[in-house]
Amino acid sequence: MLRPRYLAPLVAALLLVLAAPGWGQTDRDPSRDVFLQTIGMLAGQGLALGHESLQGIAVRYEKRLLPREETVRRLAGEARYADLVLAAFKERLMARLDPQEQKDLSLLIGFYEVQRQAIEALAVYVRSGGAKNRQRFEELQKQVGEVIRRISLVGEAP
Repeated sequence: MLRPRYLAPLVAALLLVLAAPGWGQTDRDPSRDVFLQTIGMLAGQGLALGHESLQGIAVRYEKRLLPREETVRRLAGEARYADLVLAAFKERLMARLDPQEQKDLSLLIGFYEVQRQAIEALAVYVRSGGAKNRQRFEELQKQVGEVIRRISLVGEAP
């Protein structure tokens, strides 16, 4: 599971990716850098906290601390958040970025798409049961965890 001490390096790594000047760019608008740093910070926070939240929902559901209906409701909320982030990145932000920034944002979009798949896999498991469905959720959670480890500056596993 992701520990709070890993959030700062994760966010810092995303900030570096989004705020780095594109190839051939030497003059950057400082307000644009702040804008991109803010997006990176919030994207990193959302990815890390979403990963942690999904794991918590799964554990509480399996320990029968969270009823099925409530679990499905919470997963729907998680899915709405991921969909909002993806829509904002794809429909609003992508067109406003230069090619290198678009490449960087595409990575974040890919990370959120995997997280969205993990949300759906857990929802399928909660609605239908089955070891195969649970395994699919675990595989996707592992992928998101690997992303978080890869972009963490400390290089430690969450």
